[in-house]
Amino acid sequence: MIPFLEKRRMRKELKEYLHAARHARNMREDIAAPRDLDELAQAEEAVRSFRKAGGPNSEIKAAVKVLQDATEKIYPSSNRSGMRENVEVLIVAIGAAMAIRAFFFQPYKIPTGSMQPTLNGILVEAQAAPTIMDRLPFKFFQWLATGTSYKEVRAKTSGDLIPFYDPMTGNPYMNSKTGELVYAFPLTRTKAVINIGEEQQKIPIYMADLVNQSLNESGKTHVEKGDVIATGEVIAGDHILVNKMKYNFSQPERGDIAVFDTRNIDYPDVPKGEFYIKRMVGMPGEKIQIKDDRYLLADGVTIEEPPVFKMINESPLYEGHTFAGKLRNDDAYIQLDDDEYLMMGDHTRNSLDGRYFGGVPRGDFQGSAFFVYWPFREHWGPVE
Repeated sequence: MIPFLEKRRMRKELKEYLHAARHARNMREDIAAPRDLDELAQAEEAVRSFRKAGGPNSEIKAAVKVLQDATEKIYPSSNRSGMRENVEVLIVAIGAAMAIRAFFFQPYKIPTGSMQPTLNGILVEAQAAPTIMDRLPFKFFQWLATGTSYKEVRAKTSGDLIPFYDPMTGNPYMNSKTGELVYAFPLTRTKAVINIGEEQQKIPIYMADLVNQSLNESGKTHVEKGDVIATGEVIAGDHILVNKMKYNFSQPERGDIAVFDTRNIDYPDVPKGEFYIKRMVGMPGEKIQIKDDRYLLADGVTIEEPPVFKMINESPLYEGHTFAGKLRNDDAYIQLDDDEYLMMGDHTRNSLDGRYFGGVPRGDFQGSAFFVYWPFREHWGPVE
C-alpha cells in the first residue's frame, strides 16, 4: 500500500512540473530563444517518460532538475518574475493614464489670477515668520492638504536696493494701484527680477508683489547677502480636471469655463502652443461690447444668462468687465466669425484675454473645466 501511495505522489508532482513547463512555453514561446525551447521540450519528454514508466528516484530527481532549469531559462520565476510583472503592470497603468488624459480628462493648473475669485492662481499673503505648521513634519501634510507653504526671498548678494526707472522719462516706475515704487519687475511669465547693487536677482513671479510691498513698507534701501527681503505664505493655484469629451458631443455654451490652445492666436504677449483658461462670453457671429466699463453686450443686449454674468457684474467680489484692448470704450466692439468664441477672465483687470486677441476658433478648444481636485480648500469640488 505504501509503495502505491508513494508512486501516486510522485506522479502528481511530476504532473505539476510538466504543467509549469507547459505554462512557461505558452507564455514565452514567441520571444524565447529556439535553443532554450528545444531544451525545454527534451526535458519535458524525459519527465513525461518517468511519469508513465517510473524509474530510480535518483534519475527522476535529475530529470526534474533539468526540467526546472530549462523552465527557468525561458520564464524566470520568483523575484525576477515578480519584478517583470510589476513593470508590466506599471506600463499598462501609465498607458491607461495617458489614454485617459488624451481622450477623456486632462489635469490643468491655474497659473494666474485672471479667473479669480472663481478659480485661484497662486496666492501669496505676507507672513512674518514660519509657524509650527511650516516646520517638519507638519509642513508636508499642510502642503498636501491645503497647498500652503512658507516662502522666503533672501538676498544672494550685498548691495543697495534699486527701484526700476522708466528709461524714457527717468522717473521711477510706480504701481498703478498702490502708488508704491517697483523693486521687483516681471521678467518672464514665471520670473521677476530685483536690482541689488549691480546684480539682478531672479525671484518667482508670484513673490514680486510681496517684495514690493515689503520694501515699500520697511523703507529698506540696502541688504547684505543672506538678508531676508520678504516672507509669506504661498497657496498653490487651483488644479482642475478638464472634460475633453464634452465638446465632441455638444456645442460650447455661454458661461463655460474652457481651456483652449493659443496656436492660432496672433498677439505679441501670447506665446504659441500654450493653454489658456477663460470664461466663454461671446458666441459665433455675435457683436460683443462692454457697456459702462462693466456690462457685456451681445448684439446690443445685456448678457445676464447664465446667472454667473449677473453675479460678475453686481457682486462686490467681482469687478465686472473692464475696458481694454479692442474693447477700449463703449463704442468699440468685436465681431466674431461664425466659428469663433470670445473668452474673458472673470478678473478682467488682471486678464490677458479676448479683449486683446479677439475670438478663438472652435477647433482650438480642449474642453471645459468641471472639477477642482486640489488643493482641498474652498474651491474643491465641481467648477461653477
